Amino acid sequence: MKWKILLRFLLILVLSVIIAFNINIFIVYRFFLADDYSEGEWNQLGNFSLTFDQYIFEEDGNPTVTKKGIRELNLKNGWIQILDEEGYEVYSWNKPEKALTHYTPSEMVFYNIYTGAIDNYTTFAGTAEINNYKWSYIIGFPMDKVAKYNFIYSPEKIKSNIFEVLIYLFIVPIIVLIVMGYIFGRNITNPIIEIVSGIGQLSKGEYGKRYIEKGLYKEVYSSLNNLSNILSMNEIERKNMEKMREEWIHNLSHDLKTPLASIKGYGELMADEEYILSQDEIEEYSHIIKEKAEYMEKLLEDLKLTQVLKRGLIPINHKKEDLVEVIRDITIDVLNNPNYQERRILFNPKKEKIIFFFDRSLLQRAFTNLIYNSIVHNDEDTEIIITMDRKDKIYIQIEDSGKGISKEDLDNLFEKYYRGTNTGESHKGSGLGMAIAKQIIEVHNGEIEVESTLGVGTKINIIFPLTT
Repeated sequence: MKWKILLRFLLILVLSVIIAFNINIFIVYRFFLADDYSEGEWNQLGNFSLTFDQYIFEEDGNPTVTKKGIRELNLKNGWIQILDEEGYEVYSWNKPEKALTHYTPSEMVFYNIYTGAIDNYTTFAGTAEINNYKWSYIIGFPMDKVAKYNFIYSPEKIKSNIFEVLIYLFIVPIIVLIVMGYIFGRNITNPIIEIVSGIGQLSKGEYGKRYIEKGLYKEVYSSLNNLSNILSMNEIERKNMEKMREEWIHNLSHDLKTPLASIKGYGELMADEEYILSQDEIEEYSHIIKEKAEYMEKLLEDLKLTQVLKRGLIPINHKKEDLVEVIRDITIDVLNNPNYQERRILFNPKKEKIIFFFDRSLLQRAFTNLIYNSIVHNDEDTEIIITMDRKDKIYIQIEDSGKGISKEDLDNLFEKYYRGTNTGESHKGSGLGMAIAKQIIEVHNGEIEVESTLGVGTKINIIFPLTT
């Protein structure tokens, strides 16, 4: 791929040189060699001078210039001298002060060949034959408008020189640009190759490489480093989630095996024809089997609920009801539980009623999980305070004075399958209670956050937007 990019870049450079060379040749021809040059009137002064005899006529035996000829000279800022056959001036118009009045044949030739011989003028010579008498004339024009120089050359040699020059003009720029293009191309393509290679490494799960953020592709390198960091963090999170999931499956399997063992044991005992059970034993064993089956059913329901909430498959039955009443009933149910009758739970709503559109069964499930979580993870003397208020939003707080939660547990509190380090053997649960509570609250467009300090206690804050 590197060589393909480089060769394509060099091809573009070569084509650019060829096009530029041909354009330059056209420009040289157009401005210096073509007959239709835009300033052609000055290039044609040689022909103008040679044919100026058409404006010369004889008057009273002496040559003179027609009015039209004078106008043409005036338009071109020119001047004229007419000489007899011996080279003496017999007529002049607008001639410069340094112009001679007599010219030898050699001077005529010199002035006709070289520019600037007479007071910064370029001169041209010609003859006018009138009545079988040849008059000579010199016409001059400003040197800054037209000039002429001698070029002595060998026609045979110049052909080969021109051919060699054309070859050098064509080949040398190509060679130089190929070399420079190769060097420049490496500077352009090497970072691209490195970036493509880096993307390939990221696609393979290799996130350790870091790039120096500099040069033309500084922002690309920066984005690549950021992407690498994000993917690396996601990979770490995925591995942690996978680890927690595996631990959860292991723990859940263990939690299911225990009641299953009890159900199987008591079932086999009740099915044993050789062992005659009393009515009290039958009732006791039946109660244990029912209790263990309900526990297993709850674990499986938690798993099912979190999946349907995640995918939005569960139907939400919003109704306008009193949220204070719902949480009060939950608190009463908890305190009516024989295991938690002695717990200290203070219910303190700031408003008698807080009307809200919600699914009663789902929010009951969420707040039951949150309140029980505060109970089972703390000591019996822990005080739990539940406050509710309605202002710009609905604010609910569940605060306890218990053990508190470590930073590690707090960071993973709402993660699926996570069980805190202070979870006792008596209440392992499914590891999905807090995750389910968070999902239910978010389904109702609410927010939940937890503040906790070890040895001080925990605050769970829930906020719902007002609905009408």
